[in-house]
Amino acid sequence: MRMVYTGADEEDFVDARQRLLVELDAWSQMRQRVVDPVVAGALLDYRFERDGLLGRWTREVLRGALLTWFPRKVVLLDPHSSAVLSTIEALLDFFDDADLFDDRSDPPEVLRVFLRGVADRFDEAMREPANFGLAKFWAVVMAEHGVDPLDEFEAQEFIDRVQQGEVEVDQDLLHEIAYRHYEGDAEVEPLEPTPVLALASEEELAADAAETRVVRRLRRFVDWVGDGRELAAKGRLAEPDARDLAERLDEPDPGDLVSLAKTAGVVRVLKGRLVRVKRAAPLLADPLALWRVAVPHVIAGYGGPVRRAADRHLAYELLESIQADNDCATVPMLVEILDDLGELSWRCADAGPVLRVLDRLAEFGLVELFPATEEHYEDLLDFAGVDSVDDVPEEERQVVRMRPLGTRVMYDARVRAGIPTLTLDDLASETAEVFLARVGPLSQEAFEEGARRWLRARAPERAIAELTELAARTDDFGHRMLAFQLLAEYGEDGVGAISSLRDHSAAGPAALSWLLDAGLIDASEVSGRERTYTMVDVLAAGIRSAGRKKALEEFAAQPRPAQLLFLADATICGHPRTREVLESMVVAHPDRMVSNAARKALDWLHEPGC
Repeated sequence: MRMVYTGADEEDFVDARQRLLVELDAWSQMRQRVVDPVVAGALLDYRFERDGLLGRWTREVLRGALLTWFPRKVVLLDPHSSAVLSTIEALLDFFDDADLFDDRSDPPEVLRVFLRGVADRFDEAMREPANFGLAKFWAVVMAEHGVDPLDEFEAQEFIDRVQQGEVEVDQDLLHEIAYRHYEGDAEVEPLEPTPVLALASEEELAADAAETRVVRRLRRFVDWVGDGRELAAKGRLAEPDARDLAERLDEPDPGDLVSLAKTAGVVRVLKGRLVRVKRAAPLLADPLALWRVAVPHVIAGYGGPVRRAADRHLAYELLESIQADNDCATVPMLVEILDDLGELSWRCADAGPVLRVLDRLAEFGLVELFPATEEHYEDLLDFAGVDSVDDVPEEERQVVRMRPLGTRVMYDARVRAGIPTLTLDDLASETAEVFLARVGPLSQEAFEEGARRWLRARAPERAIAELTELAARTDDFGHRMLAFQLLAEYGEDGVGAISSLRDHSAAGPAALSWLLDAGLIDASEVSGRERTYTMVDVLAAGIRSAGRKKALEEFAAQPRPAQLLFLADATICGHPRTREVLESMVVAHPDRMVSNAARKALDWLHEPGC
C-alpha cells in the first residue's frame, strides 16, 4: 500500500484513506479491537495535511495531533481520551503488523508509552474552548443550543440571532479564536510541500552563464566604455555616446545597460565620467561570478536597484509560478495566475507585462521560451479562454521552461528568505518511497541524477532490500516501476530481486511485465491473468496521472475484440483498482459498444459476492 502522499491530489489521498480504513476494520475484527473510524480517519487527515507521510509516526507528530490539531478541529461525540487513544493505538498496532511504518518512525513501543502518558493532557486540551478553531467553536455552540451545524439554513439563522443579540456567546473568546484563525494558525493549517530543486553543478552553471546574453552584453559594454565616457546631466550618457552605443552594440536601451553595469559593479561614475572598475577584471573573466552580480538587476529578493522594481517583483512571481508547475508553464497560464496578484502595480489582464519580463528572464538565462506543441494545447485553451488555438495570440502560444540558472536563483532566494527548500542531496538520505514520491515527478534528467545520488548514499544490499520491499508493498504502479528501474542499476543482483517478486500476489504481474519488456523471459511464460492484471495497473496509473481521456487513448486504439476480451478478464483478475478503471471506461471510452460492455462488467462487480 502506498504510504507517501506529499503534494498528492486530495482525491488520491481520500481513496488511500478509505482503503486503509477498510484494512484497519478487517484487522480490528480479527484482533477484537474496538476502533472508531472517525478518529482514525481524522488522524490520517492530520498526516496528509502536514506532510503526507502516512507511515511516519513519532512522539512529536502525535503530540501535534493530540494536543493541538484534534482540540482545534475535531468534534467528537465522545472526546474522552480512553475512546480516542485506544483507536489511535489500534491504528499504530495495525501499521506495525502490516509493516506500514516508515523507517524513521519511533519504535512502536515508544509510541504506545507516549499515548498512555498523554491522556490527561489530551482530555484537558479537548475540554478547553480556547483551543477550539473557528469552525469547531461554532459547531459546539450550535450543538449546545440544539442546532444542527450541518444544516446550512439552521446554522445561518443561528448566527443571525447571535449577531442580533438574541443568543449570547462568549464574545471575548470568539474574538480571540477569530483573530488566530484570520491571522493564520500555523500549527494546524495544511502545509504546502517543501519544493525539491535539482541544482546543477558549478561547472554546468558556469557554462550556461557564459552563453547568456546578459554576460555578453556586459563584457561588450565594458570594452565600449574603454578609458571612460563623459556623462550628461543626471548621470546619463551624452547623446552622441548613447547613439553610438545603440548602433555599435545593437543596444535598444542604453540607460538600462548602464544601470545593469553599475549594479554588477563593473563600471562606476568618477568626476562626471563613466569609467571601468579596474578591480572588476577578474569578475569579467568569470562568467558565473559576473552573472551572479548582475542577477539583482532583474529579480527581487537580491537587493538591486529601485528602477523597474515592479518588473523585478513580477520576475520573482513568474519564476515561482513556473517552479510550482514542475518547471514548465504556458504563457496564458502565467498571465491567469499572476493577474490575481492585484497588489502589484503590474497587474494587467493582457500578456504584455508578462512577455516583457519573460524576455528579460531569458536574457539572464533563467528561463527559455519555445513554441507550444499539441501536448500544451489544452492548457492554452483553458487559460486563454478560447475555443481554438488559432484564437490565442501568436506571441502567447509559447511555453516557458525553467533553466538551471533559474533553479539556482530560486534556491538562493528561498534560502536567503529562510524558506524551507529541499535538494536532491537532501533526498538522497530519505526512504525509497519518499524519494520516489518527491523526485519521480521531476524531469527525467533530474530523476536520473537524484537516483544516482540516492543509490550512492547506501550500500547495495540495503538499497536492494529497501526497493524490493517497496515494490512488494505499494499499490502505486508508477512507484513500483520506478523501484524496478533503480533495482536494475544493480545488474544481476537487482534483476534477481525483481524476479523474486514474480509470484507475489500484487507485485508479480508488474515484475513479470518488466522482465518481459527487458527480454529476460519469453512471452509464452506470461499467463492471461497476469497480462490483464498488469493492464489494469497501467490504466489505473494513467487515469490518475493523465486523466481518463488521455489514459484510454492507447487502449481504445486496440481492435475492439481485444478490448472486450480484456473487460471480461478484468472482472476476475483480482486487481483492487478494477472498479476505478471500469468506471472510467463507462464515462470516457469513445466507443459506445466498449463503454456499454464496461458498464455490464461494472454491474457484475457490484453484484453481491463479487
